[in-house]
Amino acid sequence: MSDPDQNITEYDPWQDNAEAHEVLNTCVHELAERLGQVTKYVNDLTTPEKILYKPKGAEEYLNIKENYDEIYRRLEELEEKVNGL
Repeated sequence: MSDPDQNITEYDPWQDNAEAHEVLNTCVHELAERLGQVTKYVNDLTTPEKILYKPKGAEEYLNIKENYDEIYRRLEELEEKVNGL
């Protein structure tokens, strides 16, 4: 790296350019490493299709969509009973 006390007349643009490229290269490598970590984390997240729940009285585990369908089926059934009175 350049010496901050360096005399301006001793400025070498080629050396400065090389140092800038080294710093940029280091930044790009660190960003690529961090992006790899973020990508792995996102890929390891549990998706709704993988979350299973076994409602009371059910024979099988259901995913979130199937659970919502079951909840709404039961709500409709209850509404029909209440409105049918």
